[in-house]
Amino acid sequence: MKYEKLLPEFSMYEAAKANIADRKVQTAVSFYGKRYTFDEIFALIDRLADNLAEEYGLKQGDTVTLCAPNSPQALIAFYAANKLGVAVNLVHPYIPPEKLSESIDRTDSKLLFVYDLYKGDASAFSVPVLVSGCGYFMGAAAKLYYKLTNKRTMRGGIPFEKYLKDRGAAESRPVRFAWDEPAVYLASGGTTGEPKIIAHNNFVFNNLCAKAEEFLSEPLENYTALYNVLPIFHGFGLCINMHMCMMMRATNIMCIKFDAKRSAKQIVGERANILTGVPTMFLKLLGEKNFTEGDLSALKDVYVGGDSVPDSLVRDFDAALEKGGSRAKMYIGYGLTETVTVCLVNTIRRHCPSSIGYPLSATQVRIVKDGKILSAGEVGEIWLHTDQFMLGYLGEESVPFETVDGLKWLKTGDYGWLNEDGFLFFKQRIKNMIKVSGVPVYPSEIEAAVQSVAGVKKSCAVGMDDPVRGQVVKLYVEPAEGADGAALIGQIERACREKLIAYAVPKKIVLREKLPVNLIGKIDRKKLEEEKD
Repeated sequence: MKYEKLLPEFSMYEAAKANIADRKVQTAVSFYGKRYTFDEIFALIDRLADNLAEEYGLKQGDTVTLCAPNSPQALIAFYAANKLGVAVNLVHPYIPPEKLSESIDRTDSKLLFVYDLYKGDASAFSVPVLVSGCGYFMGAAAKLYYKLTNKRTMRGGIPFEKYLKDRGAAESRPVRFAWDEPAVYLASGGTTGEPKIIAHNNFVFNNLCAKAEEFLSEPLENYTALYNVLPIFHGFGLCINMHMCMMMRATNIMCIKFDAKRSAKQIVGERANILTGVPTMFLKLLGEKNFTEGDLSALKDVYVGGDSVPDSLVRDFDAALEKGGSRAKMYIGYGLTETVTVCLVNTIRRHCPSSIGYPLSATQVRIVKDGKILSAGEVGEIWLHTDQFMLGYLGEESVPFETVDGLKWLKTGDYGWLNEDGFLFFKQRIKNMIKVSGVPVYPSEIEAAVQSVAGVKKSCAVGMDDPVRGQVVKLYVEPAEGADGAALIGQIERACREKLIAYAVPKKIVLREKLPVNLIGKIDRKKLEEEKD
């Protein structure tokens, strides 16, 4: 995209409206059988902004909380708030009401946007609650199915959709935020695993989207649609999926919640060019004939991140893409909420198998241990310098930054190493690292060894308290369909003894029909760590 047309002071609304890519794609959103043009979407954004300013007096410096899955309502609410100079606090759609109230209070939100299937009561919140119906923007058939299969669980509240109608409010002018003024709040575990609320300005989102041509495999004009399953409370879902579609004028094929069968049909039927997701999502797609036997020729790029990515998944998915007539490859990337999202990624031009990527422009990486910068091949903490940094943690002065030689570096809390060519290899999040008799053990290495065993679908290694060693390894495994449990455990034990140091060999192996996953499909490691069996 044309950097010279992207002013640093642009809000996200202004950057999306400017169409700096000079693209002619008409459809902004495809949502379960109904399509909406960019003109229609911007008209709804502008109308909502006018009505919210009139009805609730929203103004620059205020904050609203948005608790909703991917949907046109969520997109419209986000950009309407941004147009007014209002920060948006994005939270998980399944967050419990008590935690939602806490997030509203911490961000001093003036309004709550929530969806009809949220399990809560509007009277429990200290601010006005606007409730949207997820079926509102769907096509007729999908809307009927939605009504028949879902029952509203959000009690009370004000209908969101009435503010999408012309109520004669005065026209709102786009507001420009100050450079150090938050536009977005995102929840994160922080670099140490402690819950944080991260504040970002507009620039980092606009700037990252403007780097699209650095990681896309083909010229920008060849892309028309992106399949959007990652939720917008996630940095990647918000920035690369939703905002990049708006900025580059591509169709956002929206998915409320990932369902492999439906998603496979949508990806193939709507000829998506870009897929983004986490490993479990792609594993499920490989189990769907609609995908593996479908026409995939429209796919140009597939990006995966979030969890450790087995080499076998990359090989299998690349094979499925080739079989379906696509020239795309699966590329692994790396980033943190503190850097919005991805800041290193493999691409068609820079690719190294098993690595988590090469730095995007204005990003540098170093590996540090005990204050010393390590050489290529040595393992230590990953430090990043980039133009994608957060403003900071809300309400906290302590930040994981350190200034060295005039440059600001983020201490990521992740372990990894660089090769001679500058590609980064991931070892483990320090907060997930297991110490057995004082020796660091990396779950990602254990899981990689286990995933090499035929019959293993998913695996997750966690630490288990031990009176002698401090911790030992406990391994959870989801077997592939038809696998013999007893035989599989024996094969896993042999593979671990052959491929891992003795400290990393699991002390206990637990087979589960299904491993728990969170909303975006990542294995819920924390839930497994809390189990006592």
